[in-house]
Amino acid sequence: MSRRLPFAAASDTGEPDPRLVVALQAWSRQPAAAAHAEVLAALAGARIFVAITATSTAEHVEPGTGHAASSAEMALLSLVGSEGGRAVPLFLDAAGPVAFRAGARPVPLPAPEACGAALVDGAVAVLLDPPGAALVVTGAELAELAAGRVAIAGTGLSSRVATGALSTPEQVDDRLLAALGQALRGEGVRAARVLHGPDGLVLGVVADLDPAALTALAARVLPRVRGVLPPGGLDVAVVGAGSPGRVVPLGRGWLRRGR
Repeated sequence: MSRRLPFAAASDTGEPDPRLVVALQAWSRQPAAAAHAEVLAALAGARIFVAITATSTAEHVEPGTGHAASSAEMALLSLVGSEGGRAVPLFLDAAGPVAFRAGARPVPLPAPEACGAALVDGAVAVLLDPPGAALVVTGAELAELAAGRVAIAGTGLSSRVATGALSTPEQVDDRLLAALGQALRGEGVRAARVLHGPDGLVLGVVADLDPAALTALAARVLPRVRGVLPPGGLDVAVVGAGSPGRVVPLGRGWLRRGR
């Protein structure tokens, strides 16, 4: 299946994403679960390159001339595995597709869009940085990446980096607020709110957390409140101290002043 793919922006130098390079190097040295998760997190926010190649689509005879003419279309390069499944290779820089396949054209894409294109074209996996690291992403991890999310191993949860307006929800179940307050005790957050976001309710925490730490917090906290979660689930985000929303009672006790 062919797809319309964009050309590179004039400002794109074709260099690899630095965070993705570091994550892949760490995974290559020690391919543990934590290193794999860091690659996925880096990939979700990275620009990568796919290879597109010309494929012949038809041959016809031009009327009145007797000359045969053929047509071609551009398609994503894919590889066929031993069991017949196809994988789309993703490259870190613009030189990768050309080095991998003579005549290929490098096309830059956000990695989630590339993963989505692979699925639409019938691929079952993407192969990151062949023939070097060659990390394979398939199954639920690939589907989550295509949606701009990163699957959290062993939890059924996913994280993503997103922007969007957050507001105070019209109604929040008091049982959810109380359960979140209990679940967040000992987690080191300064405050918490339940807000309304683009996809439903959001637990906003006031804390100094990088994406990996926020993902870990979600993996610990959400299972503790699974029984009172709304049908649409609950996103988790870092918010500022002055953010709107319904206050989550963290239940910190006060120290009694000595007499």
